[in-house]
Formats: sequence, C-alpha cells, structure tokens
Amino acid sequence: MKKLKKVICLTLAGLMLVGSGDVAVAQEKSNDISIQNNLTDSYEMLLNYAKRSGIDLDIEMSTFVKEYEDSSYTNVNDYVKAYYKVLDNKPLSLSNNTGILSNAIGAVSKWYYNTGNSLPQAANYSKYNLLNTVQKGDIIFEANGGLGITAHVAIVEGIFYSEAQQQYYIRIIESNLTGVVRSVLDDSRVDDSGVTVLRVSSANSTQKNNAVNFCIRQLGKNYSLDFAKDSSENEKDWYCSELVWAGYYNQGINIETTGFYNEPGITPRDIYNSSAVTKVTFSK
Repeated sequence: MKKLKKVICLTLAGLMLVGSGDVAVAQEKSNDISIQNNLTDSYEMLLNYAKRSGIDLDIEMSTFVKEYEDSSYTNVNDYVKAYYKVLDNKPLSLSNNTGILSNAIGAVSKWYYNTGNSLPQAANYSKYNLLNTVQKGDIIFEANGGLGITAHVAIVEGIFYSEAQQQYYIRIIESNLTGVVRSVLDDSRVDDSGVTVLRVSSANSTQKNNAVNFCIRQLGKNYSLDFAKDSSENEKDWYCSELVWAGYYNQGINIETTGFYNEPGITPRDIYNSSAVTKVTFSK
C-alpha cells in the first residue's frame, strides 16, 4: 500500500508539470494528501470490485489518476462513482453481483458474433429497414450489449452478399471479449441488444472509409477494458468504444461527448451522447 501511494504521488507530480495551463488545476485537485490516499484506496477497491464481479478490468493506475486530473469532477468520490456506473451499470452495493463474465461469454456465443467474412446462417431483415438505411461507417450502439461495460458499440464495415445464403447482409467490426472481430447486424441482434444506429454528422465518404479501414487493420487484436484513450494504429488491444472512437479520431473527428460529466475513458454512452453523431431511424 505504501509503495502504491508513493507511485500515486509521483504520478500526480508528473501531471502537474505537463504544462503551465494544467498546473493550477492539478494543484487544486491533488495537493491534498487525503486526495492522494483517496485515489489510491479507490483504485484498489475498483479493481477488487471488478474481480469479484467477473469483469476483466485492466486499467493502469496512471490512467486512473490522469482521468481524474483531466475530468470535471471536483472530488474523488463522484469520480469513482462514474466507474461503478459504467461497469455494467451495477449498483454500488456489491452484495447482489452474480457472474457478469459468464453472462458476457454466453452473449458472444450467439451466431451473429465473430462471423469473419462469411454469413453462417440466414440473416433476418423482415422487421426493420436496415439494409436500405445503414451505411458504411455508421456506429451501432447497443444498450443491452455491454460486455463488462455498460452498453456496446461497433462500426459498420458495409453491406455484403453471401453466396451461401443468397442474400445481402450487414457486416460490422467490434471489439468484444474474444478480441477485434467481424460480426453481423440483423433484426435479431437489434431486438436482442436494443440497437440505435448513429451516424457521424460531419464525416465525408473518405473519412468514413478511412475510419473503417483503421478498424479493419485492428482485426485479430486483443480486447482490454483499460479505460485508456489510445488512438495509435500500433495499439495492441482495444475495448469496444475506444476502437470506434480511434477510427474517427484518426480522421480528425472526435466523437466523444463534450458534456460536463462525460464518463471515464471513452464509453459507448460518451459516443451516444456526442453532438458529433445523429440518430438514424430504420423502422419500416
């Protein structure tokens, strides 16, 4: 514990030296030893909570501290509550947690996950007007699709034709527990996951294509829920919303919300609430 608190202090000190514009804020938020201790204790409690809940949380301490320094939160308690809210929307009382990880693994076993370049069975498009509405580069927000984190997002790779099934289908790219993969969007997944289709308002066709191509180049990489904001093409792992955000961020478009209390890292709800996206109606 003492060693960790020492590292917290060093991390905070480093953040205070980043730039003159940041110094006053960093000093105001972290010059109290009680805040340093609170950050340390909160970080450890968060990791323990995730472990007991079956959530593979891999956030680094430095990320946890920097997120606090960069946030609009004025106290650690409110900041930490945002993490618990994001982690599968579980209440702060830990007594009723029951196997989030097993539920998540069961979820990604459905036929429309991890399909690669093929369509393993017929996709259903009888209920919604998805094929005539969804476009390459659209973002698929799933209110019920969280895999350890509240909600889920993916990016539309395009509409493809399956010779095996003799039909067109929507293929998406996402980062789930098995890594960055190709999957399918159809009516069944819409109903199962509570889908909203989001479109990046200012993106032109070139930016959309490049955002998708960025995500294609990440296929096969690992999943890691670390709440980081990595955007490098050489990043070794991704969580769902970080991947989609990075695709557009590399095209000069930030799809993270600029709201006063945006959530830690880049969450699906941060993208859903962003002024950079609009909701697309797909009902018949």
